[in-house]
Amino acid sequence: MATIITHVAVPLVLRMGIGKAKVSTPLLIVACLAAILPDADVIAFKLGIPYASSFGHRGFSHSLLAAVFVGLLASVCYKPLKSDPIWAFFIVSLSMASHGVLDSLTNGGLGIAFLWPESTHRYFLPWRPIEVSPIGIKNFFTARGLQVILSEIVWVWFPCLTIGVFSLILRKTMKRRREDNVPLNVSP
Repeated sequence: MATIITHVAVPLVLRMGIGKAKVSTPLLIVACLAAILPDADVIAFKLGIPYASSFGHRGFSHSLLAAVFVGLLASVCYKPLKSDPIWAFFIVSLSMASHGVLDSLTNGGLGIAFLWPESTHRYFLPWRPIEVSPIGIKNFFTARGLQVILSEIVWVWFPCLTIGVFSLILRKTMKRRREDNVPLNVSP
């Protein structure tokens, strides 16, 4: 898995790119929580549920169906999120689904049960550059933990920051052009 810290990169980038008007602070907080929620399944280890079980780590909680379900909950609760139902659904679902995508880019563990309950097959993406994160906080304060963080900076944070800054600049440029009533295709 990627670290909990890194899973919030996607909702943060969504906020940068889409803006505060659509991704309010309460919605951003819920989206960040949704992005880390799938890893609550590590409790399965303590309960004796096998890793490879549908209810084990990287099982149903990492599925697209779980992301849609949590997104639907957010859409019902759109008012306290200071959003509208469509944006609440979209941002929260995408943030939670991104968890499985990032985990499927890691180089260890079992794959992700993206299609649960239709299929219990575990998937990895063909390219897996992210170092798998150790489970347990004490393991982060080791050379291995540092290797994981550096991997995530290179393969997640830097690309996300680049996309976020580019999206922010594009959004601000588009807004300025609309305010100035400047057409997008200006011919000399």
